[in-house]
Amino acid sequence: MDIINQLSDGKTKSFAKHCFERHTKDELEEATKGAPDQAEMEHWGITEGQWEQAVTAALAEYQTQG
Repeated sequence: MDIINQLSDGKTKSFAKHCFERHTKDELEEATKGAPDQAEMEHWGITEGQWEQAVTAALAEYQTQG
């Protein structure tokens, strides 16, 4: 998880790891096309920017492994 591990914010990094482990590449691609998930943001205590950064990092992690 080289890309995810480069994230400096702890909450963003934790959420990115969760996204990578729990979602498929296709699910993450779809997530980047829509609005951030408000329920996930509340649950994880993250902002919209952190959500977007985490999802993007998780997707990038998939792309480096393919």
